[in-house]
Amino acid sequence: MNKEKIKKKSIPKRSVPVLSLIPLNPAAMIDPIFIGIAAGILLIALIEKALADTGNVSIAAFLSAFLRILFPIAGAAAIWFLVNDLKFLF
Repeated sequence: MNKEKIKKKSIPKRSVPVLSLIPLNPAAMIDPIFIGIAAGILLIALIEKALADTGNVSIAAFLSAFLRILFPIAGAAAIWFLVNDLKFLF
């Protein structure tokens, strides 16, 4: 056996990866305005389903027509709110 020392290969030091350019806590995405709007729309949808199940179809149809208009408006308002009011995202 040859008793020569085996040279260890030097491992180059790696730089620390940049995980995020903007430090952002995920809890900052929870906004009480969004939660309130979503809870209100969900409540109206559940009331509509309950009215349809109990036989009040005319009131349920009115709420259905109201929600058909409200969902796109609420989505557009949410995007508008994100772009204009939550400055830390952009």
